[in-house]
Amino acid sequence: MTAAGRWLVVALLLLAHFALHPLWSRWPVGLDLVAGGLFLGSLLLPWGRAAAFGGLIGLLEASISLGPLGPVILLFSLVGCLASWLRHLIYSDSSRFTAISLFLGVWVLRIALTALAGGELSFASVLVYAPASAAVTTAVCWVAERLVSGVVA
Repeated sequence: MTAAGRWLVVALLLLAHFALHPLWSRWPVGLDLVAGGLFLGSLLLPWGRAAAFGGLIGLLEASISLGPLGPVILLFSLVGCLASWLRHLIYSDSSRFTAISLFLGVWVLRIALTALAGGELSFASVLVYAPASAAVTTAVCWVAERLVSGVVA
């Protein structure tokens, strides 16, 4: 897939998240398309720009979820920087690497956001809800990438 196609996927994921967020925000297992867009966008950028991209996405996410502003921006900035750094460290463009890193990143980000928001870090939230949310998000991002690559190509 070309870089323009991947940026189209990132834009569609972010638009879908901010448009449909109220529908699944109260579910314990829900889509986290903002994390998917953050990871896919950060894989295309150098680490400094990925950190700025993550900070911007964190600002938007904190503004709609009414969470703590500063820690969310810092967390998203850190996640964007680490995703970009990891991609350049391993230097892999494979879809398997993207899917595995997206799954693990969404899982960790979901746990960190629950802890920042003052939620309860129970066994179910860490080992059931967060990985289920990460799996659903990874599947949706994978399908979106395949659909866009079929249209753009």
